[in-house]
Order: sequence, then structure tokens, then C-alpha cells
Amino acid sequence: MLGSRSTALVASAPSPLPRRRTLLVGALGAGALLGLGVTAPARADDVWTEEFMTRPETREGFDVNALDSWQDQNARFILSVIAGHGLGREAARITLITAIVESWLRNYEPAVDLDSGGLFQQRPSMGWGTAAQVRHKKLAVDAFLGLSEHSEAPGLLQVVPEYEAWDPGAAAQAVQASAHPERYHEQIPAADALWDRFADSVVPYTA
Repeated sequence: MLGSRSTALVASAPSPLPRRRTLLVGALGAGALLGLGVTAPARADDVWTEEFMTRPETREGFDVNALDSWQDQNARFILSVIAGHGLGREAARITLITAIVESWLRNYEPAVDLDSGGLFQQRPSMGWGTAAQVRHKKLAVDAFLGLSEHSEAPGLLQVVPEYEAWDPGAAAQAVQASAHPERYHEQIPAADALWDRFADSVVPYTA
């Protein structure tokens, strides 16, 4: 996140960062079920290599109806990790809206705010891991969920164990402590559209 009081990336209000552009969202999608079981990628192009996990993805902007290849792969990867932990739609919605707001759904480089980085703009100085760990996609997702060993910062399952009963935006804010909490709720339609698009074709990632 962008610090303990992070400056999240804006959806409909002006960003405090001059180079940031407005996030565009698509329509609400219907839910689908994540399958559980195998650990191989569901699609031939879903190869979760170490290069994929750690590649810097510095590019601006988000449109749920025009994802670039990085955003497409990252959305599917997040859903695969969620499924690998046996979690479902609500955990996916919270995780996706956070990654959309914080990084445009990219493993963002360079640091946007002080020492922040990666999908969730996690900060090493706030206990989320080392600079390399916050920019490793699997470690970053696990840390956000509160299912990692490397992070000292509390994640979703520690901060909001009853997250399924919460508004997704409020749950994201409880983890991220953003200076702009309203931005997470704004991205729920985009997260639901991504769930509808990808959830029935990903395979749980448990490595």
C-alpha cells in the first residue's frame, strides 16, 4: 500500500500524482464458481514462472474492458491464488479491487510512495516484507490475504476475519489504511466483471 495512510490510485477523482490517469471501469458481472483441485494453470498461456512473478510492470491506466497482457495475466493469477487457498468470490473481490486501485493491476515499479511497490503497493518499512518480496506476486497476494510467513503486517484474514459480511471496499480499507478509502468501493463493478470473465477458467495455484 502507499504507506500506512496510502495514497491509492484514483478511479473518479483527481490523483495526487500528476502522471496518474483516471481508472475506467466496466459493468457488473455475474458470479462464477472457482474450481478446486489441481495446481497446473488452466490455460496454455498461464505459465506462472519466476520471471512472471517478479517482472516490473510500469505502465499507467486501467480499463476493465481493455486489459493489457500484464493486467489480464495478473487478474487470472490472483484468482488462481485465491482458489488455491480455498477462498471464494468475496476474497477475490476484495483482493482485486485493492490491486486495481493500488497498482492498476500491475506489479508496479518503481516505488510510487516512498518504499511502496508491487500489486498492492506494500511497504517494506511497514512490515510487508523486503523490497523483493513485495514485488513478488505470489508473496504479495499471500501477504495481503494474511496467509504468508514473510510478512509481519496483518492481512485480510487477521484484520477482517468476517470479511464476507463486510462491504468489500471497507474490508480493503481495513487492510490498506488508505488516505482515500472511497476508491476501493468504486472498483467493485470492475472486480465483479473480472470474476465473471475469468473465475470459471482458472485453476487453483498452490505452489
